[in-house]
Amino acid sequence: MTFCKKIMVMGTDTDVGKTVLSLLIMQNLTAKGKKPFYLKPFQTGCVGPSDSTGDAAFIHRHTPGLGGIDPAPSVLNCHKNPKAPWFAARDMGQTINLPRTMDQIKEKESSHSHLVIEAAGGLLVPLTETLTVADFIKQSKARPVIAARAGLGTINHTLMTVECLRARGITPGGIVFMETPQKEEKTSKTMIQENMEAVEKFSNVPVAGFVKNISDFQNPDPDALKIVECLLKSCHFA
Repeated sequence: MTFCKKIMVMGTDTDVGKTVLSLLIMQNLTAKGKKPFYLKPFQTGCVGPSDSTGDAAFIHRHTPGLGGIDPAPSVLNCHKNPKAPWFAARDMGQTINLPRTMDQIKEKESSHSHLVIEAAGGLLVPLTETLTVADFIKQSKARPVIAARAGLGTINHTLMTVECLRARGITPGGIVFMETPQKEEKTSKTMIQENMEAVEKFSNVPVAGFVKNISDFQNPDPDALKIVECLLKSCHFA
């Protein structure tokens, strides 16, 4: 597997921890003296690219050196209603222009050391009436890493995500299980370990570990940072 400068943080579902994982990757690279750029190509449920409640604003608030910088350039498509991008765009009388979005990503790639791209929802979420997130990932040529829930049901969801990627000729670089508030707190440590074991065995994709709920995003748990370092090594993210 060759080294890459472009990573795609995708999830098995919505609200599985993609943004938190993206933040940890940004913090990892920044701590190494790199100049990564965070991209959220498709953001829904926001009033504008600079929305303080948006994912890009969250990343900027907690990544060293980005606190005072407008997050708007990170958001390539922004739509108000919190739903699949196809429908969120349609509600506003718009259609997502994927070729234009890809050109914008190439422009960012040419001027930054690394790109950390956060996908929208799960793999088969529609971006347009003919294209899904999976199509976008394939066209982007970014190395995908998977954020997965840690609790009951995640084995099936995660293995299906891996199968969906491979069916399109896409090789996943690694998997991280994320604790999601109010969902995994009742899941036993034994089940979480069993879930990770099963997913790694049946998918043959490296599982970097389990990231517990983070209370201080400015100073995340050292164990979480170690897991992200393991993830980046497994997917050869230079």
